[in-house]
Amino acid sequence: MAKVWEALKVVLVVAVLAGAVFFGVNYLATPHDSSQSAPTAAKTTKKKTPAHKKQVSLVAVGDSLTEGIGDKAEGGFVGQIKQTLTKKQGLKVTTTNAGKAGDRSDQILARINKSKTLQQSIAKADVLTVTVGGNDLLQTLEGSITSNNAAKNNATVAKAQTTYATKLTKLFDRLHQLNGSASVFVFSIYNPVFVNFPNVTSISDYVSQWNDQTQTTVSHYAKTYFMNINTTMSHGQYKTAAQLNQLKKDSSSTTLTSLTNTAAINKALAAESKTNNLISTEDNFHPNKKGYRVFSNKLYRTMMAHSAWLLK
Repeated sequence: MAKVWEALKVVLVVAVLAGAVFFGVNYLATPHDSSQSAPTAAKTTKKKTPAHKKQVSLVAVGDSLTEGIGDKAEGGFVGQIKQTLTKKQGLKVTTTNAGKAGDRSDQILARINKSKTLQQSIAKADVLTVTVGGNDLLQTLEGSITSNNAAKNNATVAKAQTTYATKLTKLFDRLHQLNGSASVFVFSIYNPVFVNFPNVTSISDYVSQWNDQTQTTVSHYAKTYFMNINTTMSHGQYKTAAQLNQLKKDSSSTTLTSLTNTAAINKALAAESKTNNLISTEDNFHPNKKGYRVFSNKLYRTMMAHSAWLLK
């Protein structure tokens, strides 16, 4: 009996070994879905968050729109963007406001070339903002809108635009010479008398034409961004097609060709007695606090979309 029991044990061991060999070979020979295997610890690569600056320098150069004429409370978009960057990005922001009312493109350049202090500020800036072109166009229109000859007016503006493009190139060449690494944000101009004279399409056409020239010129420079606020600022509270059509119906067909100076234009504006809720009622030309908010909001969005200035 003992011998039989020993024989059975041997048979069982052999059977177990044979079964193990069979299943082992079968497992190795059969394809397997890796998703069914036992889970393994996944290797995770932690992405490094780009380091941001804690302090930035913004230098604003330009005309009265940079100076902030029309907004005594906050100093225009320069004061507003400082508040926004401090609040939303937790940055310590230093600003230099080098705006001067009445300056054309060539006069802005002349002031930069004359001031070593301003040159040094520009050279150290993380961000540069520019408002330019309004006075170049205004000077041109003062000599052309008094003519009833549309072809002559168009030729005058076209010639002035060519000159403007040359001056603008010199200005931006100088800015990039002083600081080739800063991000540069450039505002468009707008038509401040549109709400009162929506039927004077020539002025709106010239403003758009001028903006196209500015955008084309600055597109040739690295890290330089054009910001178009023309429609928003020109139309003010008249936003829909229906509102604009009604505005045009309610307005006279004044051509402005009989208005030879600023006093005459202001008198005509008063006679129309319409207000743009983004334009200061003190001069019917510059933005008010709400208008400058359009500038600063546009600037903030564009800066965050092109944020190289923020990275260390």
